[in-house]
Amino acid sequence: MTPPSIPLTRKPFEEQVVSQCAGCGCGCGYVLYKAQGKPVDLYGHPADPKGMGSLCSKGITLVQEVAQNPFRLFGFYLWQGQELLNISQERAKELIKERLKGKVAIVLDRHLSSLEEYLLARQLGDVFVDAPVLGYNPSEVFFNQWQNYMLIIGWEVEPVFSEVMSMRYLVDAVERSAHLVCVSSRYATLCAKAKRQVLLNPIKQLSFMNSLLEPEHTDPLVVELKKAMHFVKTLLLVGADLLASPLRNHVLSILYKLKKRFGVDYSFVGDLMPLPAKELRELVDSIEDYDSFVFFGNPLVQLPQEVRERIKEKFSVHFTLFPNLTSQYSTLVVGSANFPERDFIAYRNSFGRVYLCPQAIRKPEGAVVPYAFLGEVFGIEVKVEEFLKVEPGFEGAPLKLPSLEEQSASGWLKEGTVLYTSNGLVDELGHWNPWTHNIERYQRAYMSEKTAGKLGVKNRLTLRGKEFEVVITPNVAEDVVYVPLSFEEFQPFDPGHSVGSFAKEPYYRFEVLE
Repeated sequence: MTPPSIPLTRKPFEEQVVSQCAGCGCGCGYVLYKAQGKPVDLYGHPADPKGMGSLCSKGITLVQEVAQNPFRLFGFYLWQGQELLNISQERAKELIKERLKGKVAIVLDRHLSSLEEYLLARQLGDVFVDAPVLGYNPSEVFFNQWQNYMLIIGWEVEPVFSEVMSMRYLVDAVERSAHLVCVSSRYATLCAKAKRQVLLNPIKQLSFMNSLLEPEHTDPLVVELKKAMHFVKTLLLVGADLLASPLRNHVLSILYKLKKRFGVDYSFVGDLMPLPAKELRELVDSIEDYDSFVFFGNPLVQLPQEVRERIKEKFSVHFTLFPNLTSQYSTLVVGSANFPERDFIAYRNSFGRVYLCPQAIRKPEGAVVPYAFLGEVFGIEVKVEEFLKVEPGFEGAPLKLPSLEEQSASGWLKEGTVLYTSNGLVDELGHWNPWTHNIERYQRAYMSEKTAGKLGVKNRLTLRGKEFEVVITPNVAEDVVYVPLSFEEFQPFDPGHSVGSFAKEPYYRFEVLE
């Protein structure tokens, strides 16, 4: 991981640093050029076998733009009634030592929680994450090998909305004459590249995928796919959103059976927790059991409003880059170092890899490294090497995780119109930056004309008292209403509604409208 021999930038610089992006699971290598300690230019590293010299808009924003964002939060802030007081670091440490006690719940995110934070959290209390948890190997094939398959089935997958750089390998596969089939609730980039598109709501998707296991079927596409899976090596890509739903066990059951019958390889795609932890659904169910909380990022957007209010009555610490919704319900708000501003070990992804991301930007004054800060408060030393040995390298180190096991197909969604909440082109952090926010400025409800007719809506849709402008489009399956997940009430530009304010079970990506 050394800089290219010839600089990639024409801008004057004093220093060049090589690291990896922790914005998603691709872990793309980059070269950051700096002058007087500040970023002046940023390029993907051409020696990285994954990104191959490219860096996506999400990565550019998180590495270069966050460091200069005027909305960035630094320092320590204590809520006293409706007033937010700036306090000293010493006072913040005193409060945490005095009040972070009893049974503690720690909710980790993807961008501020390095492996060190995970290991420290296990010593402080119960570990939760704002993503689905999978106790098995999430991917049998690393994404830069996807182009070697001749049949690829994408099931509720949209890499451009999550693991951005992995999409290039699906494009390569299509250019190599791979047969790409897209089974999805919405028509997006993957469907546009696919040779066959199957636009269905999630309940009907289960029926379609299950039909691949039935001995006889009259659907020509099902017959064609079954024949192909017998003769060519097949890759099944499964969206992580399916795991964050009541359909989880059905999905895992179908995946296991397809692998056993046809020998398909699989890869989950999206934000996924590969290490032991609990999900937000479990936190909601047991909220009264906890005395205090530690939050990273913005997990409260995915909690019901009544749970947020209950959290507000107890003591909580929030590590964050911006004063977001979670900050409004926390007792103590702490400015945190972004992943390029510290040594960061990225582990939370669907590819089963751990990336060592060396510090690339000087840590700003008033931003703490959470595990070091909390470690000082409680006298806890984190030793990563006792848990996992991580060496520098663009491809990262594979986690040793158990193989997928057979699942009982329990849980279901009743028939009806399905509310689908997920990220589009811009995630929650992207809405704090004007450049990326302008890609997707407004939170709207997208549905087909037939779905709108069934719901009796024209211009506006109301969900639990929250109103959304309706967009009629053929790019959303019948009996699906898609609403972007990445908006919330305290964003600086065109704020929207957090999913916890309008969904009955906001920790799930799918629920049936009543």
